[in-house]
Amino acid sequence: DGHVTFYIEVPDVEAALAQAESLGGKRMMGPMKVPDGPEIGHFNDPEGHLVGVVQTTS
Repeated sequence: DGHVTFYIEVPDVEAALAQAESLGGKRMMGPMKVPDGPEIGHFNDPEGHLVGVVQTTS
C-alpha cells in the first residue's frame, strides 16, 4: 500500500514535534538530518494522520 506524506515547513523541527505532542499528537520519527538535505520529522495527529515537518536551511 502506497501513501503520501505532506510536509509543513517549520523554523524548528524539534519544537514543532514537541508542540504536536503537547496537542495530542504522537511523534513517529525525528528530528532526523537527511544526508545533504533538510532536517525532518513525522508525527501522527490525534486522528492518526501522518504529517511531516521540514526545516530547510536558509
